[in-house]
Amino acid sequence: MIFPPMPETGSTILLIAPSSPLSGDQPIDSIAQSVERLGFHVRIDPSCQSSTPCGYAAAPPELRAAGINAGFSDPDISAIWCVRGGSTAWQLPPLLDYAAISTHPKPFIGFSDVTSLHLAIQKNCHLVTYHGPTANRILKWEDDPFTWPSLLAALYMEKRLCVKNAPGEPIKSLRPGTASGPLTGGNLSLVVQSLGTPWQIDAKDRILYLEDVDEPVYALDRLLSQLHYAGVLQSAAGIVLGAFTHCRNAYRESYGPEELLKDFFSNWPRPVLYNLHSAHCTPMVTLPLGAHCTIDGSAASLMFSRNS
Repeated sequence: MIFPPMPETGSTILLIAPSSPLSGDQPIDSIAQSVERLGFHVRIDPSCQSSTPCGYAAAPPELRAAGINAGFSDPDISAIWCVRGGSTAWQLPPLLDYAAISTHPKPFIGFSDVTSLHLAIQKNCHLVTYHGPTANRILKWEDDPFTWPSLLAALYMEKRLCVKNAPGEPIKSLRPGTASGPLTGGNLSLVVQSLGTPWQIDAKDRILYLEDVDEPVYALDRLLSQLHYAGVLQSAAGIVLGAFTHCRNAYRESYGPEELLKDFFSNWPRPVLYNLHSAHCTPMVTLPLGAHCTIDGSAASLMFSRNS
């Protein structure tokens, strides 16, 4: 996998809305000013200030895709930072210029709905991208001393990067053993949605990361089962599970996501970790998707390296 050049202080970051529009309490100008206070120049893509009749897409897919393509092609842009997730990023993979992305690799940052773009870029360009906070989260960082340093640690990783949650939130072991491979995955619902498309997730001999938000526990069961029946889970070298925020069981409150995961993977033959907080939670860990990852189910540890 190709690691993109890292943005230097004073370089320009493109803010783009590849999914849903920003809410009224998250003005793009405030986000841009916060990024500038971190030491960068900012360019705001038109998708951040557009609208659509449906209301749940930030801009027409052609405009959003054009913004990503231009961001990778423009030599004055050093990184592309998605302002939020939401929905409709799945419309963009057919419209991306993968040749331009491969020729001009740059950090591409986001999570949740951005999973669709991570999978497409990973498959077509073999580029490391970053499962990290969307730029709108910067507005809440004054009470979060962890998320920005974690993003920086992933962006500027040297030979190795040991990933840990914020203090007081340990990564947990579900199944023992060790495994290594490139990291892939992201939001569980979007990973399942990729099945049967040209951008279908490839988990073979990889470490598969999955997280989700606001899904009933029975829906998590269904989504995981679909990955199982499709052969995706079995093909992975190891599995890392994130936070499943606001995923509740209306039928039996005591049987939540953790209980489901323990039962689902109770006889799994490969290492499984869970409670990695790179998800819909604060603080949030940033993960370099595509980078070589080693997990230890007994020690509940994750390590990334630039070389396999």
